[in-house]
Amino acid sequence: METMNALIMRDGSIGLESVEIPTPEKGQVLVKSLACGICGSDLHITHHASEVFDLYRRLGIMSDAQDDHTGIMLGHEFCAEVVRHGPQTPQTHPVGSRVTCVPILMTQHQAGIGVTPGVVGAYSEYFIVDEALLLAVPDGLPNEAAALTEPLAVGLHAVNRSAIQPGDVALVAGCGPIGLAVIAALTRRGIETIVASDPNGLKRELAGTLGASHLANPAQENEVALASGVASGQRVVIFECIGIHTLIDAFIKRAPVGARLVITGVHTTPSEIHYAYATVKELDLIFSYYYTAQEFAECLAVLGDGELAWQHLLTAKVGIDGVSGAFDELTRNKDHIKVMIEPWRLGALEPFEP
Repeated sequence: METMNALIMRDGSIGLESVEIPTPEKGQVLVKSLACGICGSDLHITHHASEVFDLYRRLGIMSDAQDDHTGIMLGHEFCAEVVRHGPQTPQTHPVGSRVTCVPILMTQHQAGIGVTPGVVGAYSEYFIVDEALLLAVPDGLPNEAAALTEPLAVGLHAVNRSAIQPGDVALVAGCGPIGLAVIAALTRRGIETIVASDPNGLKRELAGTLGASHLANPAQENEVALASGVASGQRVVIFECIGIHTLIDAFIKRAPVGARLVITGVHTTPSEIHYAYATVKELDLIFSYYYTAQEFAECLAVLGDGELAWQHLLTAKVGIDGVSGAFDELTRNKDHIKVMIEPWRLGALEPFEP
């Protein structure tokens, strides 16, 4: 039996374990993880495992027999190398090819890679993907850059869902990886007025680098009022990229008449929302989740063509044995944007150097 190092979330913490290397079935490919980003949802699953598992049971993702001690092998933002093809698989991408893809296993009942119990994620040394979804990583594009395709696709999908138009004013609340991805997509869309809001000065500065025209510190000013004032009667489209469920009601109450609120955060805690405010102001509430295969491919092409200064989004990298410490650091230090795991090596968290 061949074994590998794998990171498993269990009982609210990340641990390194030795597990069997998975075997690819028909239509599947075994890949080696070259780089995998730590996502805010990975932290959320770890810190709120009981909430997430309750939701999974309600959605049928987990059975009632699986208790809260069930492990999840995280990792869904990745660049990988083809190692072995399953039987009756066309082998479109030969062994040794660098690839990435939408982290879904169509061959396994649409299971999400890195979020579904029983499915190996890209924090591990090796994992399984569907060959039909694979995209070749452009030559010259570093592994860590290719792994940014997934969060960029989340941002692009949110912008597409918003149906924002020229002349509209965008307010991006939260300038973490998803908020910055939204700003990058808005800039490419040609939206000229983008208000970026975050209490962290470094993240506000980066938002300006990526195209935000106005920067707001929500701890010191009303960012919604700022966006409304700048809009001068034009529609305001608010992108919630914070992931704090208690703020949604506050955005609804403060939003101007006719505004549109796009919620990108994954909220597993029940929230109390006063819908009367949304009703009398005729607000549009839109929820954005994941992306299409076309949006994913578009973001990979943007990275490959050099249209985005992706280096700004990476702040640190870590080996497979240092991930638990990296999680602790990300919980304490809000200056980080994206930390990249390199599961093929050992090593503590260190600054990313382009």
